[in-house]
Amino acid sequence: MDKKRLGAVYLSLIGDAISLGSHWVYDTDKVKKHFPDTVNEYTSPELSKFHEGKEAGDFTHYGDQAFALLKSIYENEGFDLKKYREDWMKYIQENEMFMDHSMKDALKKFKDSDTLVGSENVELGGLARSAPMFLDPSVELEDFLAQIYLTHNGEVVDQTSEYIYHVMQDILAGKDYKKALHDNKDLNDYVSGLFENISAKDEVVEMADERGQGCPTEQGFPIVLDVLMNYSDPLEAFSVNIRAAGDNAARAMIIGMILGADKGLKNLPDNLIDGFNKAKDLKEIIIKL
Repeated sequence: MDKKRLGAVYLSLIGDAISLGSHWVYDTDKVKKHFPDTVNEYTSPELSKFHEGKEAGDFTHYGDQAFALLKSIYENEGFDLKKYREDWMKYIQENEMFMDHSMKDALKKFKDSDTLVGSENVELGGLARSAPMFLDPSVELEDFLAQIYLTHNGEVVDQTSEYIYHVMQDILAGKDYKKALHDNKDLNDYVSGLFENISAKDEVVEMADERGQGCPTEQGFPIVLDVLMNYSDPLEAFSVNIRAAGDNAARAMIIGMILGADKGLKNLPDNLIDGFNKAKDLKEIIIKL
């Protein structure tokens, strides 16, 4: 297995799990008080009420959906949109997780029709779960977008998802991740506009308050770029993103996907690589892929 592709999946899932303990807490001062330094271990979700029943090392619902995608790719010997739709429905109904609006709306729609396009939702969660798509070197943009459309749709979803697809293809081909981010910024006006307002390194958390820390892509994606353009070390990047608060888990999965594709799992402690609760299952799948 290509180490860059494997790194993208691993670090994306690690980013989600390491964010569980602070996810959906919007008070940056509160988060900074609990996570003042480098975050290098998994924690239980004690600061908010949204992930009751989850434990340290578990995924949020974003990571759960990414794992469902990974399982579907493995069990079907490749990505199959129709099969993934059924696998996604089965997984989220059989496993305990928070159900956000995109998931509820898509599930309701799928039960009533055979459509492959779910919720009209412009949050970051669809793109966040997408790292397993890059395990297949031949993945096309059409398929990449199609799996996102199961739960998320809209112009800003297209703009950010197409951008990340091309960035990832460049990184996986060997380009430095920051150069890939910069070289693809003119794919659309939305992304190019964000590059005109990248935060300074010591202002990422402060700017997160101003940008809005919520689930919509237009709030979360600028913070993703702020973190990536200022922090190349995964633990530093995850820690700053955690302190930026709000929907930090979705952001962390994209940050992890990019940094994992760039450098793999270099310098990451074993307790994070092996310590999340699906680590054994992930290893078994990866070995067989």
